[in-house]
Amino acid sequence: MGRVIFAIMIRESRTRYGSSNIGYAWAIVDPLATLAVFVGIFSLLGRTSPVPAPISVFFVTAIVPLFFWRGSVGQAANAISASLGLLTYPQVMPADVVIGRLLLEAATTVVVFMLFLVGLNLLIGVSPTWFFGDPPQLLLATLGLFYFTLGCCFLSSSLARVLPIWPNIWGYMSRPVWLLSGIFFTLEQLPSGVRGYMAYNPVAHMIEWMRSAMIPTFQSEAYSIFFPMAFATIALIIGLVIDRMLLLTGDEEIVS
Repeated sequence: MGRVIFAIMIRESRTRYGSSNIGYAWAIVDPLATLAVFVGIFSLLGRTSPVPAPISVFFVTAIVPLFFWRGSVGQAANAISASLGLLTYPQVMPADVVIGRLLLEAATTVVVFMLFLVGLNLLIGVSPTWFFGDPPQLLLATLGLFYFTLGCCFLSSSLARVLPIWPNIWGYMSRPVWLLSGIFFTLEQLPSGVRGYMAYNPVAHMIEWMRSAMIPTFQSEAYSIFFPMAFATIALIIGLVIDRMLLLTGDEEIVS
C-alpha cells in the first residue's frame, strides 16, 4: 500500500505541476498573492494586526492551514474521477488515491511554509520564532489539522462518487467557508453573539488552535479541540461507509 501511495504521489505531482521543476513554483504563487493582497488592504485601511504580532504573521498562520485544507478537499473531490485508469489495477483502491493526494498536498504545504519563513525573515525581518510559540502544542495542532483534513477528504471523495455535481458545489461553497474561518479575525475578538454562530464552523476552531500554538503572544480560549476532531471522525466514518458500500454493491465508475 505504501508503494502504491508513493507512486500515486509521483504521478499526481507530475500531472498537477508538470514534468518540469519550474511548475512547482506555482504552488507558492497563490498563497503569496493572497498574503500580499490582504497585507496591502490592511495597510491601506490603516488597520493593525488583531493579535500582538506582525500582520504578516497573523495572515500566514491562517493562509497556510486554510490553503492546505481547502486544496486537499478540492483535490479529493476529483480524485476518483481523475484516476479511473489507475483503479482498474487490483492493487489500487480509492482510498489510496485520496491519501496520495492528501500527502502530496501536505508535502507541498510544508515547502510553502518554509519558503514563507525564509522570505519573511529576509525581506521584512520577521523572525521564524513568531511561528513556533509552543512547539508541543504546535505539533498536536498540526496532527489535528491533518486528521481533520483527512476526514473531510474522505467525505468529499465519497460524496463526489454518489453526487457527480459535488466538485462544483464544493468550488462555490469553499469560498465563503474560507473567508468565514478566521483569516481576517480571531474567535477571541468576536462579540459573544457572533462567536456563538461562528462556533458551528469547525474550520474556524482549527485556525484558532493553530494560531494559539504558533504565535507566542496569542493565547485564545474561544476554540474547542473536541469539536473539529469529532467533526473529522464523523466525516471520516461517513466517507468510509460510502466507499465500502460502493465497493460491495459494485461502483459503476470503478468497474467500467
